[in-house]
Formats: sequence, C-alpha cells, structure tokens
Amino acid sequence: MRYKKVPVKKIVNKIIDECDVILLVLDARDPEMTRNRELENKIKNKGKKLIYVLNKADLVPKEILEKWKNVFGENTVFISAKRRLGTKILRDMIKKSLREMNKKEGKVGIVGYPNVGKSSIINALTGKRKALTGSIAGLTKGEQWVRLTKNIKLMDTPGVLEMKDEDDLVISGALRLEKVENPIPPALKILKRIDNFDKSIVREYFNINYKEIDEETLKKIGEKRGYLIKGGEVDLVRTARTIIKEYQDGKLNYYKVDLKKYGQDRNKDISFITKYLKDFPFIEDAKMIITHLKDFKELYKRIKKPVLGFEEIDGNIVVISFGEKTKDTGRKKVEDFCKSKNIEIISKFGDKIGNNNIYVAVGRKVKK
Repeated sequence: MRYKKVPVKKIVNKIIDECDVILLVLDARDPEMTRNRELENKIKNKGKKLIYVLNKADLVPKEILEKWKNVFGENTVFISAKRRLGTKILRDMIKKSLREMNKKEGKVGIVGYPNVGKSSIINALTGKRKALTGSIAGLTKGEQWVRLTKNIKLMDTPGVLEMKDEDDLVISGALRLEKVENPIPPALKILKRIDNFDKSIVREYFNINYKEIDEETLKKIGEKRGYLIKGGEVDLVRTARTIIKEYQDGKLNYYKVDLKKYGQDRNKDISFITKYLKDFPFIEDAKMIITHLKDFKELYKRIKKPVLGFEEIDGNIVVISFGEKTKDTGRKKVEDFCKSKNIEIISKFGDKIGNNNIYVAVGRKVKK
C-alpha cells in the first residue's frame, strides 16, 4: 500500500483546526524538552482544549510526576502506553474537556515530538493497532478517524512536531555528540532546566556549590571530575560532553538517581574470583590481575547472571565486573560503582575469560 508524504506542519495545523481536544504528548522523563510553548499558545488561542499527556510515566518516580503536574496544571494525565496504564483516566479527561465545551460529540487529535509515543497512545486508547507506528515523519493515509466512543472520534494520524532548536537536537541525541563542535550551550541548557525544577539536584549530583548556572559551574564540575588540560585549565568541552552523555543515559535527571542501582540486578559476591588473588604480588595492576585469572579454567564457563562487586586486598580496593554482555558495559558499571563509592581508580583493564567479559579496576578510597 502506498502512502503519500504530507508536510508535518500541515498535518499539525489540520489537527488543531479540525479537532476540539488536542493531546500534547510529552516524554515524562523530560517534559520540558518535549513541550512546545508556541504550539500550546496556538491551541489555547483557537479555543481548543489542551491536555498534557506525559507518556512513559512508569519510568519516573511518583513524587516527581506530582511536581510536573504543578508545572502543567490540572489538565495533565500520566500514562504508560506500552503497559496500557492510565488510558481510562485519559479517556475520562477527554470526555470532561468536551463537557466543559458543551459538546456532546467531539474530535480528538494527538501531537508531539518524535519518539514520545503518539501512535502507541492511539493504539492504547482504541485497544487495537489502528495507527501507523514508527519514526517516519508526515506519513499519512489521508483522512482517517477512529471511533473512540459512540460520540468521540480520534484522528489516527498523529502530528509530528519538528525539533528546530540545535541545542535540543544535541540533547535528544538527534545530533551525534561526537560531531558537535561546541557542546557547552546544550550542556548549560540541561543544567539550567534541572536546576529550575529542583535546586538540589545539580549540587548533589556533582557535589558542587554555585550561585547560578553558567560557565563557572562547568569549571567547578570539570575540576571535580579532574578534566584538566595543559596549564591546569579545565577542559570545558570534555566536561560539557560528559554532562550531556550522563543526561542521555539517565544518570543525571530531574530527580535524584540512587547510584546503588548499578548493582541491584547483579550478584555482589566476587569471592569466587578473588580467592585466586590471595597473595598475588601485582594487585595494583588490573591488566596483570586479568592475565593471572586466565589461568583458572573454572572461570571460563559462562555465568548466568552478571556480577559486580568489590573486595579490599592488601590496602587496595579491587572492583570487578564479570559476565556483562560487552566489555564496555562492564567498564561503565565499574566506573560508576567507583564514583558512587568515592574510589579513586589507579589502574583498570578489560578483557575476556572464556565466555565471560571481565573488567577490573583497582583503586583507593578518597579521603574527604
């Protein structure tokens, strides 16, 4: 079946013109980046009812969702289209909005940025796979309506908003971070958004103090992370890239992330590995540790569940990730663990022992 391409702006305008109630779908993990104030004002000025639908709400703590409700107001609904949670509340909100407009019959349209779950919400509301899902902007089969109730119709072609702000393109990952020449503005935008939402997050996450978010804040973060270049100057570009990456990975967020979570779904007991390191003379060298462990065939058999743990040996803290899908995942787990435990890494190395990826870091506790 052939579908024609229609300009995305034209679809959005059509939805606003033809529908009585507009659902603006936002990503509950980052509502500020996925909202469009210009569009919101346009909808309200045309006398249409606007409902903020925060999708993927199952990924955000309840107390944070309540804070977002204070930001967006009473016409806010939290749902998880993937898990079909909150759809009845959304239906009731649509009916309530139409009653407030003194309408017995009405039309509903959905708009939002890519990947916020617009088509999934249509499918969740109708209980069927009516809408086209995917990331093809402006894809339409023409005039399509799905009956939501006897008196309410839903336009099954969602309106895709185009993200034009270059900083937001960087933050969302639409532009590859390694190709961004100046990551400082988007990094500052991330910090400012989070700081406006909760003044304690940035301070506690990076363990710094500041009066306002500016380049001086970046310098303090870079100093804390040890991102220095020749002459002792802070590498602001590396600092900015790190902020963006950790934000994209969900570590830096609008709410406090418990760093202990990095070990939650993993066994912590590494004694089956460290028993081979007793009296090992080169415990400060991570590479030599792994070379030594390769002598023990018991470690070659694939383990069922990844392991992440630590043990103090001869005054050194040995942190080991064993059994992750990739060495890079193991590296991230180990580095995050060391950061959460305030361990200064003096050597680290990753390799494979039989069917298991292993990553080892050796460090010492930093004195405060």
